[in-house]
Amino acid sequence: MKVPLKAFLAFLMLGAGVVVFASTTQAQVVAEQQTNWGLDTFGESRSVADFSSLGWALEEIDGAVYSGGNFLNVTNGERTESQPYLASFRTTTGKWVEDFRPEVGGPVLALEAANDGALFVGGEMDTWNGQQVGALAKIDPATGELIAGWNTRIYGGNATVRNLSLESDGWLYVVGSFTTASDANNPQTVRNVVRMNPDTGAIDWSWLPQLEGGGDFDVSGSVWGVAVSKTQPVVYLAGWFQTPNGEAAVGISSTDASQIVWDEFEMNYRCCDKMYDVETTTHGTVFFVGEQHGAYMYDENNNMALMINHVTSYNTDYQDGPTRRGGDYQDVELVGDTLYATCHCWGSQSSSTELINLDNWNLANVDTAEHTGRVSAVIAYDAATGVRDQSFNPYMAGDVGGWAVHGASDGCVWVTGGINAVGEPGSEAPGRDLVRLCDADGGSPADVPAPASCVATTVGSTITVTWDGVNSAQDFVIYRNVDGGVDKWRGVSTATEFVDTNRDATLLYSVAARLDGRKSAKTVCSNATGEPDPNALPAAPASCSFVREGDDVNVSWEASPDAENYIVYRSVDASRQYWRGATAELTFVDSNKQDVALTYFVVSKSETRMRSEATPCEEGNDVPPPPPEPVTPVASCEVTQDAQDPNSVEITWPAIGDLSAEYVIYRSVDGGTQFWRGKTSETSFADTLRAGSIEYFVDVKLDKQRSVRVACVSPVEGV
Repeated sequence: MKVPLKAFLAFLMLGAGVVVFASTTQAQVVAEQQTNWGLDTFGESRSVADFSSLGWALEEIDGAVYSGGNFLNVTNGERTESQPYLASFRTTTGKWVEDFRPEVGGPVLALEAANDGALFVGGEMDTWNGQQVGALAKIDPATGELIAGWNTRIYGGNATVRNLSLESDGWLYVVGSFTTASDANNPQTVRNVVRMNPDTGAIDWSWLPQLEGGGDFDVSGSVWGVAVSKTQPVVYLAGWFQTPNGEAAVGISSTDASQIVWDEFEMNYRCCDKMYDVETTTHGTVFFVGEQHGAYMYDENNNMALMINHVTSYNTDYQDGPTRRGGDYQDVELVGDTLYATCHCWGSQSSSTELINLDNWNLANVDTAEHTGRVSAVIAYDAATGVRDQSFNPYMAGDVGGWAVHGASDGCVWVTGGINAVGEPGSEAPGRDLVRLCDADGGSPADVPAPASCVATTVGSTITVTWDGVNSAQDFVIYRNVDGGVDKWRGVSTATEFVDTNRDATLLYSVAARLDGRKSAKTVCSNATGEPDPNALPAAPASCSFVREGDDVNVSWEASPDAENYIVYRSVDASRQYWRGATAELTFVDSNKQDVALTYFVVSKSETRMRSEATPCEEGNDVPPPPPEPVTPVASCEVTQDAQDPNSVEITWPAIGDLSAEYVIYRSVDGGTQFWRGKTSETSFADTLRAGSIEYFVDVKLDKQRSVRVACVSPVEGV
């Protein structure tokens, strides 16, 4: 039996934890535009030219939000600069990052942060910095350069990647409109969907769905959205597929791509329309958004029953007429326990626990649904129930509306798409197709004391985070890091406790205190036993200094007990910090730059590649102390295969003669980055092989100093 919406809402309020928490949290986000920079001038596109949207994708890495789309310029209304298809903006200010200038050959429609710090880019780029890449690239987000050694290609047909999703099962899912995929120069025929190893690009050739798109998908992308279930072995795809029922959404087995395990999607107005996106949650809920103005939540815990659905249109009970009216939903993003959905909707929304009759687009005449507020380009819903959070309700104006939404690490919400203005009529700020909505101070940091300590305790499916109180704090902001990725906002609490949902990944929490919207530094949480988390941030160098000497700048710093090596950054005339080099030493020599103000920063990097906060360096007049004596490297190293197990190898080397020495082992695949594999005081190390051309390296660590790295000789084929 379907439950009427009013009764459903009343039932939810009995379990007020979810609904009240969502409303309280999102009330922190206000409707004021917090960035002057935006997008300008349409480019050419073979897949999205019919949509009047400049912005199509958003992602954040290391203090910058990246916006991809079908644009040629960025602008703040006073300046217009050429930067086609992909631009970078500072997370905390929204200001355009002028030094990020890759040459992109076509529209960028999908972005996804990689666990190794890189950025995946999908769309119809064709070329990147003059090099042929097809529809998928992996780049360094600091420089805009392609990642060396990444040679996976997506191309053929319409050659468009429409969505990227790095999922909890470890695969990067790539969907769109394409016919060919290739890894290691191994092209094979595919149909619009593949998944691959995000580190190496190796495609899972055993899992190739054979779904064809329907309708006009040959020109606008056969598959528009993808998400993997958090509770079932199912991959959900959004689009419109040539199944017997012409479904706009399907679920296929995550282990057998030939098996369609769910094809009972229902729409309010059924004809030939597609879903544009899908998101899954740890609550077992699945949220589809798309055409005919509809958003639908299904329940995996109840045989994929429809829980609730929403429609946007106009409602003459609340509006003078249909001038501002609803429109199709276009994207959905999970941020903490809130689902943000974008749409080209400018009127009213109604919600129901059953399908809504749309014979009359005036929602005042729809008896089966309840009015749940006006809408304006982006809407917030509770991830567990699908009920709308009406406390988040910015006022915007535009045409095609939002095509991407992102919850930034500082708690701000970014929206990109066809948005012209933000704010009530008479007090609007320019939208410029890129909008940043924040709490009262725009998310900027300030001198607020941080919690002294923090602990994350895991019990079954929940994680309870507790921390020391701060007398001056009004509330606390909680962040979570998944598998060494970027810190992402999880929620806000006025207490000193936060309960989160566990997931199958390495999780690292941190907490910042907040006063009048200003936030402290983050306090990284230990695990329940008080032992440091293996992915905890290393300690930053206690101090650092630099001096200019002719053509050189000599930088020196104090050792960090947790550091495997150090990364040096430089800022010129107080601009963005740029990477200058990495070293295991305590000194670094950089080239001087005359007639400008220089500032240096040093970051500690642990063996597990976690980075500390940056230590700013003071400019001094003293020459830094001379570097210590170099560490003797190993004379040689050799790789041999285990006779009993062809997938195992042993790396051996002669001792250097100092009993306190430790040996650090690295491995590269197909000539790519050398990744840390382990550390030992012995003279041998066993490792498990993987596909590709493998090369091993060994260096010596002695009293926090490192030797030159030595490449190993191998008689093993492919190693």
